[in-house]
Amino acid sequence: MKFLALPMSLISPVTYSLWRKLDSNQLPGLNFKKNRNLLLQKYGFMNKFQSEAYQNFINSHIRLNNYVKISTGAVLNLHNEYKDPIELSVKLNSIIFNAGERWTQTILKNSHTELQSVTNDLAKSGIIWAYSSFDVYFKKVEGYLSGHFVSEKSRTEDDEDDKSHKIVELYEKLKWDQTKIIDLLPILKFYEALRHSVAHNMGHPSGKLLRIYEGKEFKKAIDQWQTKFPNRQISPPPVVTNKIIALRPHHPIMYSETCLRIASDINLKLIVVLGRKHFIQQTIKKHLLDAPILSIPHCQNLSRYIVFHLNNDYKINLKKFDDFYEVLDDIPKDLKEQTIKNYKRRYNTLKQIG
Repeated sequence: MKFLALPMSLISPVTYSLWRKLDSNQLPGLNFKKNRNLLLQKYGFMNKFQSEAYQNFINSHIRLNNYVKISTGAVLNLHNEYKDPIELSVKLNSIIFNAGERWTQTILKNSHTELQSVTNDLAKSGIIWAYSSFDVYFKKVEGYLSGHFVSEKSRTEDDEDDKSHKIVELYEKLKWDQTKIIDLLPILKFYEALRHSVAHNMGHPSGKLLRIYEGKEFKKAIDQWQTKFPNRQISPPPVVTNKIIALRPHHPIMYSETCLRIASDINLKLIVVLGRKHFIQQTIKKHLLDAPILSIPHCQNLSRYIVFHLNNDYKINLKKFDDFYEVLDDIPKDLKEQTIKNYKRRYNTLKQIG
């Protein structure tokens, strides 16, 4: 039997542990094929799990999409509706003056050219947005996993010239399979280098950006990009020369989508490393032990309350309400019983407060 025949990123912690034992014959009395459905029925897959950091990144990705599409659509609508440069300039002056800000009248001599420049600037700001959002996500993930590897000094942007990318380093430290991200990394590195050129070099391409753009790995990664719809090709990447970076509005969205696909793979692996007990404990801490009042809804009893907010916060669904008590399985029975009583007492006290 080959353990790696199934995608480890989708396996729950308990199932993962059992399959490891099965694979190494530590449970010789249990036939894997015969009991596979039983194991899955009992422990299930954790593919719906979402960490707080991942949910925040998804929200950022959606807002970036809306920002780019609405802003670009509005600008290009003005550009195309007013063919006469003078009429367009008058319209823009009116829009700026009536925006509700303390802006004086603004006369744009080359109004059509100015709007084309604005679409490019919108794309630049979107690139910086995507970089920052993914950076925040990754640092949160490192925080979650800090107890599972030795932390190194914080990386700077200059360190990203090193051969090993921080994503690769994380995967190697935790011995994670890189199959799902390997074709995304050249695209990620390209957009990171592009961001640095935009943020620190006034939009002029750096030598590193040019090397990545002209490299075989980047071209191969673009060709192998999996589109969301069959028989459709990815939109062309930015054009980079030694003088310019030609950005289109869809480029920051593609950058963010690249980050999202990597974040998705990390998210599914996170639950395997930390286990669902970790997130049950976090839910108890947030919504019961550290809470001055109960979160809404209060629910009928403690078990329903914790299970609801566990699912609401992390998309972890327990089949039985009392399954959340598994976080106390490793302590003595008398201490476990006393802890449960304390939990219920605090829940009832907070419920009375309202």
